[in-house]
Amino acid sequence: MGIRRTQLCHGIFIALIVCIVLGLAAGAQDRSAAAPRALTAADYAQAEKFMSANVVTLVFCSGVRPTWLAGDRFWYRNALAADASEFILVDPAKGTRGPAFDQAGVAAALSKAAGKTYDAAHLPFQAFEYAADGTSITFQADGKRWSYNFKNKSCVPAAGGIEAAAGGRRGGAGAGRPGAAPEALSPDGKLAVFIRNDNLWLREVATGAEKPLTTDGVKDFGYATDNAGWTRSDRPVVLWSPDSKKIATFQQDQRGVGEMYLVETRVGHPTLQAWKYPLPGDEVVTTIQRVVIHLDGPRVVRLKMPPDQHRGTLADDIKARGGGLEDAQWIPDGTNLMFVSTSRDHKQ
Repeated sequence: MGIRRTQLCHGIFIALIVCIVLGLAAGAQDRSAAAPRALTAADYAQAEKFMSANVVTLVFCSGVRPTWLAGDRFWYRNALAADASEFILVDPAKGTRGPAFDQAGVAAALSKAAGKTYDAAHLPFQAFEYAADGTSITFQADGKRWSYNFKNKSCVPAAGGIEAAAGGRRGGAGAGRPGAAPEALSPDGKLAVFIRNDNLWLREVATGAEKPLTTDGVKDFGYATDNAGWTRSDRPVVLWSPDSKKIATFQQDQRGVGEMYLVETRVGHPTLQAWKYPLPGDEVVTTIQRVVIHLDGPRVVRLKMPPDQHRGTLADDIKARGGGLEDAQWIPDGTNLMFVSTSRDHKQ
């Protein structure tokens, strides 16, 4: 009896040992199966083929970023094969879609005026503006601002030219004349606003009469200023209400923001430029204080909210591709304004 009990205990002990060994083996297999495979250079090369920079050229006509016009129309730029592009004008109410302008005519006229060769499918700009009377468009190319007339198919330098594009000149007297500051026309074409001495000014197109809409703008704290840190101009960043009676814009606060220095590389002595540009870790960054300016008075209504980040949902610039205020829209009767407020890290 004692011998059988001893043999039974010994058998149980052996069985336990076997179970433990099998359990350890099974656990080792599970850990081996869960262990990630070591990635090779070939794996990374395969993944790199599908990065956006490598696949974007394989997909055409994939998106529409509209620039809205009066009458609920809009235009957008279409990417085509071989780096070509086309500008499309859409009228949803009429159900029409066609060329926004004569690209071949613009290419020929600009080639003649600029002394360089351009073709219709590879125009040197991605955005343009229609004139209030619909007789021309203006655009930025070759370091200058140009105007193309639909009737006589000519291209000439437009007001605001190269200095305004580089942000080198401030102010000026009315538009349409040499040396004039860039303007933003009202939807009815009767009024225009421009920046002078960090304030927003209004001009009557018919008479040329001017008056200030704001008076408390100062250096680095001006109204409607176009300065994102890496791009800037003298053109005001505004959004007119459909009835041409109000303007949505901001007072941009860059006081105390650090500067970035740029040196031109053209022949001769370079010009040193200083741009306000916050870097990672800086305590003071660029912010905007949103305002709505009523032309009756005028009255400046400051929105009751903390200073907003200089950010748009599609880019780090509050300026839209067409030059207006990004992520903002008036309802048709101009009584309400909708806008998107985006945090600096784009997470809120």
